Amino acid sequence: MTVKYEILKRLVKVAGIKKRWLAKSTEELLENRRKSNAKNKIPDLKDDAFTISRIEVMGCPVLKLIHKQPTDRANLFLIGGGMISAPRPSSIRKALRFAKETGLDLFVPYYPLCTDYPLTKAYEMIHATYKEMLKDYAPEHISVLGTSSGGNLALGMVPYIHDGHGDTPMPGYILAISPGTCVDTDEEWQRMLELDEKDVAIPAQYMKTAVEVMRHGDDSVPDYMIWLQKANFTACPKTTFLYGSDETLYACAPSFEAAMQKYGVDYQILVGEGMFHCYPVFPVCKEAKDGWDLMIRLMKENTGMGGNSHAV
Repeated sequence: MTVKYEILKRLVKVAGIKKRWLAKSTEELLENRRKSNAKNKIPDLKDDAFTISRIEVMGCPVLKLIHKQPTDRANLFLIGGGMISAPRPSSIRKALRFAKETGLDLFVPYYPLCTDYPLTKAYEMIHATYKEMLKDYAPEHISVLGTSSGGNLALGMVPYIHDGHGDTPMPGYILAISPGTCVDTDEEWQRMLELDEKDVAIPAQYMKTAVEVMRHGDDSVPDYMIWLQKANFTACPKTTFLYGSDETLYACAPSFEAAMQKYGVDYQILVGEGMFHCYPVFPVCKEAKDGWDLMIRLMKENTGMGGNSHAV
């Protein structure tokens, strides 16, 4: 590991980012996030290569980053935040960089959060956004990228389609970066506790609190939305998981692998040794920059973009 990476890990630890996921009660945690989200504004992006606009889906904003040089391929870009934090402006600027480097049009939804709604609301809005994309792009030309809880939502599109939305075609490719899911077994929990000693960002305890957070008082939330490793992945498109080896959420990777094998999914699980949660989208040191480059390469290779930025 480079010195810069070790310094970054120490800075994250000193900043107390991990402690921000903990509170005396679930309601106190949610209220803290509501206050933080209220200060979080959608940035005013500008780029001469793009037509950047905003639409509303179910009353929620969706940013559209559309290349002026036409392409017939698009990505649904799902930014995480533990289901309780809105995308930060820095994350939106990274989405623009991602669109430039992959050549894909991008749709970035500000989906409903579990600060105010059960998780079913987020799934409903993301599905509605995907259907908007299907008006202009073939399903096999739509990829989905999700980070952290966004990775959960990206993978969850598959069981959601099976859950009463069978008229919707599957997307062409899913890239799930550090996908979050709640602990289902004692074995998962023990692995998570071991990784908790290395993780500088996400405490293991939050993945138990998250059950209450995602239900938001609604016991009818389907189990697969909370324990995604138990979901129906029949007909799931090619899927890549990308983890850091030193993050608590990596504890559930074996369960995801078993689910992919059970349903015959074409998948791969890639692991950045010694790396932290969602490391590819924080390209501030060599190791994380390598992760960013890997993310871009995977997306281009699996969407047919190859070395060409645009496909018409």
